[in-house]
Amino acid sequence: PPAHASPFVPTSAARWINSLWFLSLLFSLAAAVTGILAKQWIREYQKWDEATAPTRENVLVRRIRYESWEGWHTAAIISSIPAMLELAVVLFVCGLIVFLWTVDVVVAIVVTIFSAIFLMAVATFTLLPAFFKRCPYKSPTAW
Repeated sequence: PPAHASPFVPTSAARWINSLWFLSLLFSLAAAVTGILAKQWIREYQKWDEATAPTRENVLVRRIRYESWEGWHTAAIISSIPAMLELAVVLFVCGLIVFLWTVDVVVAIVVTIFSAIFLMAVATFTLLPAFFKRCPYKSPTAW
């Protein structure tokens, strides 16, 4: 490169966009891998050896598995999968909004409005169970 060329310095927007999108990708991949692992854990937990083990032995093994399942907070790990995906979506949408504001203001306005409506709906569905006991929108990420 020529001696007078200045080094590349990414803009603040480029740093935000890349940070948000890569974090979104990482949370998506973490959710996918955790989901695969959880499916394997559930398969092992539910395993019942009808062919070789007597019923009493199967019951004892199931009890040990249940105690391990509870002791290692497996249900909490599995419950985190939707939260990781929701966080990935929010990070992606935020990165998209930042990106669009650097490209085209009209498109950015339209996407920002619909993204805000979408994110407010998600927040509403997440928070409603905290205020209304009989709200059917209960989930691991809901209050």
